[in-house]
Parts: sequence; C-alpha cells; structure tokens
Amino acid sequence: MKKACAADGFGKRFFAVSLFHCRFSPLQWLRFHDILYQLTDSLREGIFVNIGVILAAGHGSRMGTALPKQFLPLHGAPILVHSVRRFAECRAVDKLLIALPPEYLAYGRDLLAQYFPGNSFFLTAGGADRSATLRLLVDFVFESMGADETTILITHDGVRPYVSEQMILDNIRAARECGACNTVVPAVDTILVSLDGTYISSVPDRATLYHAQTPQSFSAVKLKRLLDRMSDEELSRLTDGCSVFVVNGEPVKLVPGSRENIKITVPSDLDPS
Repeated sequence: MKKACAADGFGKRFFAVSLFHCRFSPLQWLRFHDILYQLTDSLREGIFVNIGVILAAGHGSRMGTALPKQFLPLHGAPILVHSVRRFAECRAVDKLLIALPPEYLAYGRDLLAQYFPGNSFFLTAGGADRSATLRLLVDFVFESMGADETTILITHDGVRPYVSEQMILDNIRAARECGACNTVVPAVDTILVSLDGTYISSVPDRATLYHAQTPQSFSAVKLKRLLDRMSDEELSRLTDGCSVFVVNGEPVKLVPGSRENIKITVPSDLDPS
C-alpha cells in the first residue's frame, strides 16, 4: 500500500513537472483547462443517478375541457408526450417517473406505450394536490426505484412541453452543487402587491423578481429529509418543491429558463401562432 501511494505521488509530481516544462500559450492553457474540466465533470456524472419526474396528476380546470389538459393535442401529439420526449431523449436522464391522475393511470400507460414502444418508464398515481403528489413521488423513488444519496430528482410540469435539454442539464449540475435549484426568468413587468385586493400596498424592485418555471431539481435525500419534518398541513401551504427548501432555510440556486418554456394553462396557449 505504501509503495502504491509513493508511486502515485511520483506520478503526480512527474505530471506536474512535465506540464511546467511544456511551453503552452495562454490560449493552449485555456483549452487544456477546458478539457480537464470536461473530463472531471464526465467522471462525476457516473457517480449520480438522475431521475426525471414528470408531474402530470392535475386536471387543468382553467382549460375548461373534460379531458385533462396534459392529454390534449399539441402539434400532432398530446402535450404530455412532448414533455416526456424531452426527458426521454436527454442523455443525462437515467430513469423517468410520471405521475398521473388515478383515474387516468391506465389511459396514460396505453398512451405512452403508443408513442414510446418498449419504454421502461415508471408510472404512479398522484395525490389530491401538488404537495401531496410531491410527497407520494419522493416516497415512490425511495421505495420502488432505489433512490439514495446519489440520486438527483429533476421535477417538471407535464404541461411545459418546450423545456430544452440545456435547461435539464443545467438543473442537474446545479442540484449536484447546491442540493436544490429552480428554473427562472427575470420579471419584465412591474409586479404590484395588494394586501386587500383593492389598493396597491407596495411595488417591489423588479430587478429582484423572477418568474418560477420548471424543471425544479433536488438531491433526493435532502428533499425527503425536509419533507419528513413537515406535516401535511404545513406542506399544503406550499406551492412547489423549492418552497420546501426555502421555508426550511436551505439554499436554492437559480437556473436560467426561457420565455418559450411556457406552462399550457388556457386554450390560447394551444395556438401554435
């Protein structure tokens, strides 16, 4: 063992001396640094397991349709199919879990089998609301998907079909570094606060305001630990996974989103023009 350590130390010194005697230009040094960073990053990727989690358990009452909006057609395929495809085709996503309304679980399974034949997606029923669904999904990844301290969860709205692969990759990287992250875009409109719904109470500085999007991504272990501290009542007052970190004083990193990454909410959002 000591000989191995000594040899290893000699190898590092030889490598450092060899580099010292190389006459690299500043540009060559930058290229070498970039290659070394990419190599290190690729080695780190093998340590983590990235699970995409598609939240499609709602009914979309604001859309005003009998069929839940995630199943409505968009550009020739259901909205959910577009969202799932973005994750299924992302090289960094190892597994995919999709939450659906309990009464549409069989319908969704058949639909996904049609568009993704031979897929190995995990499907489960969501809860009564988003917070209940989040708790159910976190329990599911630990009980049925083998989640552990190496697991990253990339959660995404099933009705945000325009998410890019770059956003997914940026989320994975930020969640590894920080434990939690939220995709955002800076606010461009003035945001008003009204405490009574009649008069303006305050006007926050727009430079500090952001619109939250998804993906939102987390260390699975950190998210479960925080959820286990909270009662169902406490959790019901929160709107998403990042709020769980914020109310517990945990940092959440911002990841750049896109104004094209819209959430399909009302009929006009289905208009391709």
